[in-house]
Parts: sequence; C-alpha cells; structure tokens
Amino acid sequence: MRKIVLALAASLAVLFALAWPANAGTPAAAASAVLTRTAPGGPPANPGDLLTASLTPGTPLNFSTAPGGSVGLFCKQSVWGGQLIANPPAPGTAAIKLLNPFTISSCYDNSPTVTGVVGVTVGNLPATLTVSDSTGFPLQILPSSTPLQITVTLTTTGPTVTCVFQSPGPVNGNTGPGGAPWVFNNQPFRLLSGSLPACGTSPVAYLTARYSPVTDTTAGGSTIFVN
Repeated sequence: MRKIVLALAASLAVLFALAWPANAGTPAAAASAVLTRTAPGGPPANPGDLLTASLTPGTPLNFSTAPGGSVGLFCKQSVWGGQLIANPPAPGTAAIKLLNPFTISSCYDNSPTVTGVVGVTVGNLPATLTVSDSTGFPLQILPSSTPLQITVTLTTTGPTVTCVFQSPGPVNGNTGPGGAPWVFNNQPFRLLSGSLPACGTSPVAYLTARYSPVTDTTAGGSTIFVN
C-alpha cells in the first residue's frame, strides 16, 4: 500500500511540474510604452505632458515648388509643441495634440518677383500627430476639422502677396527607433489663394522638414524615444 501511495504522489508531482511553468512565479516584464523618456525602454511619457521639437540642427524646412526642388520657401527655424494625449504599451500608436503656435521663421523665398518674406504661419490647429512603432515608424498629422494650412506673406516687385496653402489630406512622415528624427518629406500642399509666380512656379508646394530631438518639457526637457 505504501508503494502505491508513493507512486501516486510522484505521478502527481510530475503532472504539477508539467502544468506549472518553472517561471510561473516570476511576473512578466511590463511592455515599454510607445514613447519613453530618457532612454529606449525608459519611463513612459505621461499623457498630459507637453512635448516640443525644433528642426534637426543644420537642416532647413523646405517648402519648394517641386519635390526636392530649389525654388520656393526655405526656413532655418521651426518649432512645434503639443500635448501627449495617448501613449499605449508598444506595439501601438501614440497621439499628440499639436497646439498653437507651430512656428516657421528665419525664411527666404527665391520664387520669381519675390523680394522678401514678411511671415509664415501654420493654421487650422489643433491637429493630431500620431506616432506608430509599426514597420517604418509612420507619422501622420491628422486635421481635426479643416486641412492643415500654411500661409506665407511675401513682398514682391509689385504689391505684397499672401499665399495660402492647404494639405489635401493627412501629412505623412516617418521616424525610427530611439531618438531618430521625425521626418516629413515632400508632403504636398495645394495653393488655395494667392498668385503665381510669387507663390511659386506651380500651384503645389512640397514640405520637407526634420525635427529632433523631441523633448518632454513637463519632465524637465528629457528626450523622447520611440520604442
């Protein structure tokens, strides 16, 4: 009888070991958020935090009349800011509410008849900037109600000209893992009002801009990383 009990106990022990993994008592590591502070996989950026970014040093913002073209508006400074509204565990998509002002400054324009740049404004904000860690790390600026708008006021050899451009849909871009720049490359904006050739040599302008680093101003200016 004793042998039968011992054999039964041994069998139960084997079944329990098979059914209960060796690491079952160890909590699973929490997934990193899509956006973290300080380092890849670091503390998550908190919804409600204010994020900001300027142009990557040494790279201008181009608003040219052909993709990669040499005619149009070229600016040395641009800064956007926004409030983080969603930052799920990776994999996922984070969302930032872009706020006024989205500044573009220190510009020149070499379009025909243009003699100077009075100012550039980004309108129809707020909009939503999404950041995904899926393949290609896509970015999108999604308008809230009306398309994102860029207004350029120029002095010319004749009267002052105001050129109003609107995006025909989402403004698409991409980034990469870690602290890679957030890039918008040759994104089209259609001329809504204003006259050629001061507003360019075609009724479409193409926006190219690289922003880095993205920082969390609420958390003392710590760098934001994409996971």
